[in-house]
Amino acid sequence: MDEEKSPFRIGTLVSGERFVDREWVRKHLRTNFRSGINSILISPRRWGKSSLIKQVELDMARDKDVRFAFVDLFHVRTEQEFLERTTEAVIKALGKTMVQRMTDVKEFLSGVVPQISFGADPQSEFSLKFDLPDGRRSMPDLLDLPERMAKAKKVRLVLCIDEFQNIAQLPDPKGFQKMLRASWQHQQAVCHVIYGSKRHMMMDLFNKQSMPFYRFGDMMFLDKIKREDWVPFIKERFASVKKTIATETCDRMAERMQDHSYHVQMLGHGAWLRTNGRTCTQAIVDIALQDLLDQHDALYHRMVDDITTPQLNYLRALLNGVEQFTSKENLRRYDLGSSANVRRVTSALETKEILDFVGPHTEWIDPLFKIWLEERYWGSRLRLV
Repeated sequence: MDEEKSPFRIGTLVSGERFVDREWVRKHLRTNFRSGINSILISPRRWGKSSLIKQVELDMARDKDVRFAFVDLFHVRTEQEFLERTTEAVIKALGKTMVQRMTDVKEFLSGVVPQISFGADPQSEFSLKFDLPDGRRSMPDLLDLPERMAKAKKVRLVLCIDEFQNIAQLPDPKGFQKMLRASWQHQQAVCHVIYGSKRHMMMDLFNKQSMPFYRFGDMMFLDKIKREDWVPFIKERFASVKKTIATETCDRMAERMQDHSYHVQMLGHGAWLRTNGRTCTQAIVDIALQDLLDQHDALYHRMVDDITTPQLNYLRALLNGVEQFTSKENLRRYDLGSSANVRRVTSALETKEILDFVGPHTEWIDPLFKIWLEERYWGSRLRLV
């Protein structure tokens, strides 16, 4: 590997040699996809859901009759945008050349007026918009398009939909979900994998009997990568650029970032940048961590400005090791108000994606923000309450 290139990857999907373990989950998903079993994957943001699905696609590269189409609902706000992004992704996945894609548009897109645009590389940069002259009456045919195309091309299509919880922001979310379920539950050539980062919203969509997607598929909760997998990965990444790092230092690096996928890779990248010689020491990792805190300082100050005083009080109590937040002593000591107010605070912190509540456990979405609060925002004042 080029010693001038970082052995770690941040900000983009990770696959191949930069992907860490998850062997059992990958096998589970491969089995589901080959068996036509829909899958729902839930975990906090930046735990590696998208990279996991991309790695499974690579794992299945030899399955010539399986294709993957990727849709991201992060910026989707209307039903038509949902249909456009899905149709665009399916046409890209099932047509490898622009000629094939144009042929598929003419053959399969009936009842709509498509508008196609190309980027600098027309073979890869392709976007689609269309008018729906019959409004909602055109939608069932478009929802069935992935099935019709997959059957015609004699392939199994894995339709991967990211940030699915954003469907709740559409103008008629429940009505559109009913329409989706009515179409998707009959599809045989299409397997759906749906993933999202807002646990409570995803649970509402798939675990409530009153919701259209109740028991739609195999629900899986993605765990953090285990420490025993992080340590050899970090050592191997440094070795790939002819540098060494002690096992204890790798362990400490993963511990400081609470084993969060994105943040371990981010600290690894920072430590690699700071390693001028052949050995990365704990002192170098500590300097790299301070670099990251410096880089995020302005961002975290803005985040704190958006957090109310009761919410900050809750975070302070959490950092001080409090477990019984609604005890009379802690309500008074941390000025948390009432037990009902604590419930409102935790709900708000979850909505703001600062904390995630996993059963009895509380997870920091951004472990670097936790360190910043401890060391820079409160510092020696943290426990003076």
